[in-house]
Order: sequence, then structure tokens, then C-alpha cells
Amino acid sequence: MDVRDVLVPQFGSCLNYTPEMPHYSGTMKPSVSTCLWPLVSTYLPTLASGVLLAWCFPTYHLYWLAWVALAPLFFRTASLPPLTTALHFFLCGHLFHTLTLQWLCANIFWAGGWAFIGQQFLCFALSLCWAVTGLVWAIAHGRSSRFGGALCLAGLWAAMEVVQARAFSGFGWCALGYTQGPDLLAAQFAAIGGVTLLSFCVVLVNALIALILSDEEFRIQRLVAVPLLLGLVHGGGYLLLKDADYASAPLQTGVIQPNFSQEMKWDPAYDYEMLQRTAQMTRALTTSRPVDLVVWPEALIVRHFENPVFKEALSRAAVDSGSYIFTGTTRDDYGTSKNYNSSALITPEGNLVGIYDKVHLAAFGEYVPLENYFPFLSKIAFGGVSPGEKQVTLPLKDRDLGPLICFEVLFAPLAEKLRHAGAELLVVVTNLAWFGGSNAIPQELEIARMRAIETRLPLIHSSNTGISGVFDPYGRFSVVRHTVSPEGELLDWGVKVRPKHVVMRRFLDSFPLAAPTARPLPGGPVFFPWLLAFIGVGMAVLAFVQPVYTRFTETECSSHEAELKPESQPETKSKPKRGGNAKAPKGPAGGGPRTNPAPRKRKSKGKNDGSASKQEEFLLNPDQE
Repeated sequence: MDVRDVLVPQFGSCLNYTPEMPHYSGTMKPSVSTCLWPLVSTYLPTLASGVLLAWCFPTYHLYWLAWVALAPLFFRTASLPPLTTALHFFLCGHLFHTLTLQWLCANIFWAGGWAFIGQQFLCFALSLCWAVTGLVWAIAHGRSSRFGGALCLAGLWAAMEVVQARAFSGFGWCALGYTQGPDLLAAQFAAIGGVTLLSFCVVLVNALIALILSDEEFRIQRLVAVPLLLGLVHGGGYLLLKDADYASAPLQTGVIQPNFSQEMKWDPAYDYEMLQRTAQMTRALTTSRPVDLVVWPEALIVRHFENPVFKEALSRAAVDSGSYIFTGTTRDDYGTSKNYNSSALITPEGNLVGIYDKVHLAAFGEYVPLENYFPFLSKIAFGGVSPGEKQVTLPLKDRDLGPLICFEVLFAPLAEKLRHAGAELLVVVTNLAWFGGSNAIPQELEIARMRAIETRLPLIHSSNTGISGVFDPYGRFSVVRHTVSPEGELLDWGVKVRPKHVVMRRFLDSFPLAAPTARPLPGGPVFFPWLLAFIGVGMAVLAFVQPVYTRFTETECSSHEAELKPESQPETKSKPKRGGNAKAPKGPAGGGPRTNPAPRKRKSKGKNDGSASKQEEFLLNPDQE
């Protein structure tokens, strides 16, 4: 049996198989590469887009590549049937999410093989959103090149990211706009329309490039549109990017990154020691320079916050430092038997200003979805944490502080609510020890950058492990670069301040905090994503409706023209001339059968011209003699 007889039923169209081709015999057999190359070449652009797009995110963070990374996928699917297009989008999305979310597999040390299964399930769900987007765009593009073009695809992509960020628990971690954080010019557009607007622009440029290569219609207009759009994004960002204001509301803040391993945080024997070490680092910082606020990371106090031992040690640390201390902690409500992931603010006098309970929990990390229906999930995932009732702001000197805990930084509406509630600075506390030194650390930092740009508020980022520092309202980042000697002396790490130099190290530092900045347009990260989604869905609907509407209008016009056309007049027989004895010619006018007239013969030159003309006249009028 020939190899083609096996492969053709499965992949006949992509193998270009023809029955007339001679079969190989003897030692002449097709190689595996020869048979599989058509199949590989079919999906090569799709897989290339998945890899290139993953490189746009940290760790590699080739952010400029995002403007062309999706072009191979869009080019490959521009003329494919809808279902085939959906398959290509799904494959590209699954490869991209598997590479980008590889940090989820770091939990394999805590959850075993279920960590990989859970990661693949999440990638599958997110890739289904890609498949639906590709399916709708392919149908719209096939029905109308006018409404189903690049703008439609970019709008549908924005709608997909809105759904991903809000459906069920929401997971918008892989939004394309997060790739543009290092490009501060382009990133300023997040202040207008949130990270979704950046994703919209990135997809629009990719779609235009793909359609330039695949469609000759409007090619010149698209060639002009690509540099204009890139120029608009970066030129507009240049106008929006300004110097931060540090003079109008001065505030000095300190950030502590203690770098405790997850094993230490789970061991009750280290509870008090971790608090004492952090307090020691705080004293080393505040004795060397004046600090108004010191921020400790998430869940530094892993036992009940009201425990007298921990509460007294925390109050003493605040009094010794002479600063406000904002720390992550846990809280138990014995009346309702609920546990909360919380953060608390302590005054320099050691008093409690207020406490915030996390409202948006992380699925399978703090609670188990559908636990009542699938009890076995509670054995392989972490849960038991209850959500808080509402978001709050905490007063700090002349400013109000807006707290966000870990996973909450992923949701732009939460940061937006804090700004509307009067927050003048955001504080994000997190614990990334779960994920070791994986790419989750720089990816989470880029998400925090976008929250600062969207709200135009300074943001303090304190992580137990990873990268800690301060963002100004325009997304500029100042990273911690000091450490403490065994004698308690503050040591400068040096001039190297790139984030990769502080991952998984024990650091602390103090920074001046910028004042809040007015936003270019109100309601950006909340209003604009829905507007862009409406544009995409609306253009897809128009593409679906246009052919039907065109046929309907053509039918109406035809019937209208038929009504306006005058009725034909009845034919009248012409009277013969007086004295004429010619009979009516046979044919349609005379009622006889329709016959084709005999063709005329050319008159030949010579002696027979007269007789030929008479013969021709007789053939044309046989009734005349």
C-alpha cells in the first residue's frame, strides 16, 4: 500500500494528490518529510504567529514584535473557509497561551500533575475564544470585504478580550496591550481607552499588513494607513507623556521585599521570625532616611491579624520606624467562620487605621469554583478564603490610599473604582513565591504598570519575591536596589536597576511618590473597551446583513421598474399598396413558421454579374416569377 493511500483520506487537499500520479515501487519510496511538508507548510504561519506573539511577553519581551506577530496568521486565514479559519486561530491561541502561561506549571510542586492539567484546560478555554473570533471574522470577511476587513477584526478582538477579562472569574492576563509597557509612548493610550485600546491598535496594524499581502483591493489605502496608525499611536503618546509632579504633594515611601520562600510561609515555626526580619529591615531603612509610609508584601502575617503577639509586634515596628506601615495579613471572623486575605494600615503611633478584605479572589488559589458539584476539586486546589464585601480607601496623611491585593491588579475596573472613591495612590501587595523565578514575575509587573497609566495614579508595588518598586502616573518604574547587611546596615546594590537584577533577592528602598495626574478623557478603561467591542460586533452584523439587503434592494428595484414600464402597443397590419399583388412574406409577420433568411452572396466581378444578381433576387423572392 502506498503512503498516499493512507494520508489522502485525512489530508488529501493539502497533499495535492492526483490519482494519475505513478506509485513508487521497489526502493523508491517517498520520505516522511516529502509527505508531511505540505501539511507542515499549511500550519507553519499559524504556529509562527503563536511563537512570535509569546516572545512579545516577558521573559523575552520583544514588545515591538507585537505589531507584526499576528500578520502570518491573518494572512494564512484571509481566504480560508470559516471553520478552517477557526481551527487555525485555535491552534495559534493554544500554542501562544501554553508558552506565555508556562508559569502555571510551577505549581506542580504543590498540586502535582494537576497543575499541568489545569494549565492546559485554561489554555484550551482561552483558545476557544480565539476560535470564535476567527470564525465570526471569516464569515464576515467572506460576505463583505467592506465591513469585514481589518477594522472588524480589531473590534472583534477587543470584544474577545472584554469577555475574557470579565466572564466567570475573569482572566485577561494575556491581553495584547500588556506587551507595550516598555514602549512608554504607545502605552500612554491606555490612559484613554485602557489596555484594550492598545490591543485594538496592535491587531488593526497586523490585519492591515495581512490584507495588503492577500487582497489587492484597497491595497494603496492600507499601505498608507499602517504608517499613519503607527505614527498616530506614538505621536499621540509623545504628547500625553509628561514629567511627573513630585512637588505639589510630597510623600516618601519605602518598599520592603523580604523574599521568604513558600515553605517558610506555610511553616508556623517561622511566623514570628518573618515578622521580626521584616521589622528589622524597616528599621534599617527608616533610620537612614525619612520615610512616611512603609509597604510590606501580601500575607506577611499568615496567622490571624488580631493575635495579640503579632499585633503587638506590628505596632512596635510602626512606633520604632515612626512611619505608617501597610502590610498584607490574614483575618479570621470567628462569628461567621470566614477567613479573609486582607491588608491593614497602621499609624506611626501603632494604631489601626483600617483593614481591607480582598474582594476578587483567585480561582483554585483562594477558592474552588463549583466545589459543591465537584468535591474532588477541593483535594487538588487551594480554597477556603472568603471574598470581602466592598472596596475601601484608607486615609494616609493628606492622601487616600487605594489597596489592591495580588490577583486584583489584573482587573482595571477595580482600580477605576478606587480612583472614583477618592484614592490618590494605589498600593499593590503580592506574593509570587508560588511561581519561583518564572515569567509570572515580570508579566505581573507589566500588568501593574498599565493600572498606573490607566488611572493616572502613582502605584507602589511590594512583592514578597520578584520585583518591587514604584510606578509614576505615566508608567515609569523605579526599582528597589538596596539590601541590608547582617549588622543592619543599608547597602546600595549599585547602579544596575533593571528588574532582572532584583528577582528573588532581599531588597528594600525608598522613593518620592508623585502626585495624581488628570486623565486625557474620563472613564477610559471602563467605557472604551465596550465601545471598541461594539464597533467590532456591529461591523460583523453589517457584513452579515449587507448581502441580504443588497439582494432585497435589487428585487425591489426590478419590480419597481416593471411597474413603471409602459405596456406594449398591439401590432397592426400594414395595408398593401394600391395595385400591388405581392403576397405577405412567410415568417412571423405572415403567420408561417419562422425561418432564417438565406445569406446573401457576394457579387462576383466579371461577365456573370447580371445573371448572378438575377439569381440572387430570385432566391430572395421565390414567389415572384
